[in-house]
Amino acid sequence: MSSEGSSAALAPGNRPTPESPGTGGQRPFLSRPGGKILLIWLVLTALGVVIGVFAPKHLMPQMLSKQGDTALATVVVFTVLAAPVAGLIYAVAAYSLLAWRRKGSPGSAPPEDGPPLRYNTPLTIGWLIVTSLLCIVLLVWGLAALASDERTSSDALQVKVTGQQWLWTFGYPGTGVQSRSLVLPVNRPVQFNVTSLDVTHGFWAYSLGVQVDANPGEVTTVNATPNKLGKFVVRCSQLCGLYHSFMYASGAIVTPQQFSSWLQSQGASVSSAEEDAKVTRS
Repeated sequence: MSSEGSSAALAPGNRPTPESPGTGGQRPFLSRPGGKILLIWLVLTALGVVIGVFAPKHLMPQMLSKQGDTALATVVVFTVLAAPVAGLIYAVAAYSLLAWRRKGSPGSAPPEDGPPLRYNTPLTIGWLIVTSLLCIVLLVWGLAALASDERTSSDALQVKVTGQQWLWTFGYPGTGVQSRSLVLPVNRPVQFNVTSLDVTHGFWAYSLGVQVDANPGEVTTVNATPNKLGKFVVRCSQLCGLYHSFMYASGAIVTPQQFSSWLQSQGASVSSAEEDAKVTRS
């Protein structure tokens, strides 16, 4: 080969670039765009899984019922399953912004587009399979959680929940007790019979994993089983007028003995209080 040919072959314009491997063979996969995107995706996915597992327990209120525990678990599972999808999107976007920015003088023609992904059959099939499986898993999980929330126990404590502008009233049938506070015994299934006297409200006891509309002239039922002692707040989840933000009530999960004593302090007879609290005399 002549010296002129060698000089031309080694000219800056003819030298292999980092994105265009030379004739000596391709670069390692991890040094190519696809490998770098893969590394970013793995890091972001791992970060998303960690956030999904640990963050909800610190960001969400304390759950005081089986339904609340299910709601918390749902947030964790959905976040973990969404992490790989979100991580891939963010990985491609981050690499595109950092490595594939247009570099050229003003007015220069943009580079040609690469081959469209729609014609990449393996990638298309893989994406359809993965996303379909994710949708099926989420659907089955959601239906199972919904069925659990709608299951009513024959031994459930009946509580009538009435919303009106702008307060909540809780009634305990058979005892004559009506209260502005929601007091419940621990480890006893509860069926809330929810209605409204005026406009649509939203019965939202988030620590119990309960949220349902209170519609005027209709009774909607929702179930919960308190499994921990503690205090919670009932709020309205539907915009219901001027003082909507002040429509809340206090709540508490107490022992059966404490629940019986509370009912008696509200005017219930000893027998009806003990019946509702399922307290037996020693």
